[in-house]
Order: sequence, then structure tokens, then C-alpha cells
Amino acid sequence: MEQQPYVNPLLENSQVASMMGDATNSVNQAQQQRYVIEEKEKSLAQEQLECEQTLNKLYHKLKQDVLTPIPDGRIEWLPCPPDKRILTDEGVNKLMQVIESYVNKETLLSNFDAKQIQTRMLQFCKAINSLIFMKYEMYFRLPSIDECELILEAQIQDKINTRLMGLRLRGEPMNEVVVRKDILQQYGSSFEDEITTIRNLKLRENIREYEIIFTQIVHIVEAIHNRAFRGEERGSIRRHQNITEVIGSNSNNNQPIKKANWYNWS
Repeated sequence: MEQQPYVNPLLENSQVASMMGDATNSVNQAQQQRYVIEEKEKSLAQEQLECEQTLNKLYHKLKQDVLTPIPDGRIEWLPCPPDKRILTDEGVNKLMQVIESYVNKETLLSNFDAKQIQTRMLQFCKAINSLIFMKYEMYFRLPSIDECELILEAQIQDKINTRLMGLRLRGEPMNEVVVRKDILQQYGSSFEDEITTIRNLKLRENIREYEIIFTQIVHIVEAIHNRAFRGEERGSIRRHQNITEVIGSNSNNNQPIKKANWYNWS
């Protein structure tokens, strides 16, 4: 009678446990890899559809904030001095409300053809222009009375300096107090009119900035629509997802398969 080879029960149990452990580890590694890939894919899709950074940058630009390095090495938006602002807070907020209805993930995930994009951009441009034209006095900043007073004082001082320079060149006696009094008398009681004139001039200066503001806004909205041309943006996300599925499938298929051999431990 043929004698069966001796099998050590302890060794057999140890090998079975080792193989089960290896199989479990392989499954866990595959799941972890799959999870990492899926999280990266989610992060990529979220970043691809993220519009907050664009809107935030545009908001600061409309407020004319300035990117400035700070001592700790970072760069932050610092507020523009109030007297340098072009738009009022109401103007900035209204423009941002309109822009947010176009610059969003819903627009990015849309499917527009060239004619639809042209139509939407034409509607947008007309709407923005009409809005600003009808409410320019509310959306463009007027200088305050204190600012106008400083401007008027600077104008008066320039006239005084010019008058004193002429007297000095002619060799005539100079008295700044007398010169100032004479110039102020020329204004008479028209200081209120001068203040009004200064405010209107500053308003017109601010309105001259509208063209560049309008151009910046249109380019951003147009870029968002171009990304949605023929559904390209959502098509791009779908392609990334398909690649992720293939990578995850291959990672599972590439795991080595071990066959049980209870009598050969080599």
C-alpha cells in the first residue's frame, strides 16, 4: 500500500492563514487605490467646474483692490483707498449679481452651439450696457464734499503759486496772504458751483473707465461660454471618468493570483 506523504498540520494552517492574509491585503490595496483615484477624479472635476476663484478675482478688480505682498510672504488683496474707487458698492454688487448668473457650473455643463453663444453674448452685452446707462449715477462713485473741498483747495493753491511765481519773475513784492485774498475774492459766492463742477468732472472721469471694465467682464463671460461649446466641458469630465474606470479595472486585474498547493511549500 502506497504511503501518503506526511503533512504537518501546524505548517499547513500557517500557510493557509498567510495566503488568506495576502489575498485580503491585495483586495484592500486595490480598494485603497481605487478610492484614491476616485477622490482625485472628484477633486479634478470640482476644480474644473469651480468658478468661485474667478468670481472672487473679478470682485476685487471691480473694487480696484490691489494684490500686495505682506511680510509673511503671502500675497493678499488690499482695499483701494476710498477716494480712488471708480464704482460704488452698489454698482459692484449689482454687476456681480448679473455676472454670477452667467459664470457658474450650470453654464459650464451646458451644450451651446456657436449661434447660441453669439445670441447669449449679445443679450448679455445689451443688458449690461442698458443697466449702467440707466443707473450710472448710482453705480459710478461721486466724490464726497470733503474730497471736493480738498480738490478745490489744491486748485486755489496752484493759482496762488502761479501768481507768486509771476511776481517773483517780475521783481515785484510778494505777499501770499494778499494774493490768496485776491484769488478768493474772484470766486465770490460761487464756491457751491465750483464744488458741483468738480463733482461732475470726477464723475465723468470715473465713467471713462467703463469701457475697460465692460471689456474685462465680457471676456470672462465669453470664455465660460466657449468652454461649454458643444458640451466640451462635460465631455472632458466624462473622459476623465472613463480613464479612471479603466485604471481602476486594470489595477484589480493586475493583482497576482496565487494557487493553493498544500504539499509543495517552495
